[in-house]
Amino acid sequence: MSATPPGGGSRVLSLTSAQWAAAGVALGLVALLLWFAYQRGIASGGWQSAANARDRRELLNRIDALENENGTLNAKIAELEMSRRLDKQAYGQVERTLSELQSAMSRQTDDLAFYKSIVSPADGISGLRIQRFEVAQGAKNREFLLRVTLIQAMRHDTTAAGLVQIALSGLQGERPTRHTIGELLRRPNAKIPFSFKYFQTIEQIIELPAGFVPYTVDVTLTSGKLRAPVERSFPWKTGTQTAL
Repeated sequence: MSATPPGGGSRVLSLTSAQWAAAGVALGLVALLLWFAYQRGIASGGWQSAANARDRRELLNRIDALENENGTLNAKIAELEMSRRLDKQAYGQVERTLSELQSAMSRQTDDLAFYKSIVSPADGISGLRIQRFEVAQGAKNREFLLRVTLIQAMRHDTTAAGLVQIALSGLQGERPTRHTIGELLRRPNAKIPFSFKYFQTIEQIIELPAGFVPYTVDVTLTSGKLRAPVERSFPWKTGTQTAL
């Protein structure tokens, strides 16, 4: 047969067995490789699963840590907010107390200057003086309280007595106008009497005529003991005014 090579059939069988043996070895190697690959895959899959589990635990731990940190920060923020409010309240209390003390000191300073002006005025001149003038808003829109403080400097052995005239100068529309206290009280010749040794504050409520806008107030004192009237002018505005 043509399939039989020259030299006899026993040689053909020997070659065929070798081929099959080689094939068997190859198959065995392949199977072994497949088994190793399978085992490695299982091991790899297990490692990956373990790694994933480890990563998940780390993430959960990190989340817990962050939540704890956030809780700590929120508590600190709340503490700081409370401290800030308390500090602000304390600052406000200190500020109010300081303002009250400054107001009290200012009043005391004014009172001290006032009494010094009676006992020993800075200019050293004795006699009757117009010390203060004040305008305060009344109960009605055009109603005002006028307050004049008179003093007798240095000379307190006799009583100062006389009359006070108060006149308001301003505009009635565009026309300059002047109203005395008597005219505003509808008693044209009326004046306010005074009598004191040290000081006296005179108060009088007036109502301004409609359309009249005052700008200055002239205060005049007359007395039988005075050689000449004592006069002072003050600006018209609410609050205590000093002499012009």
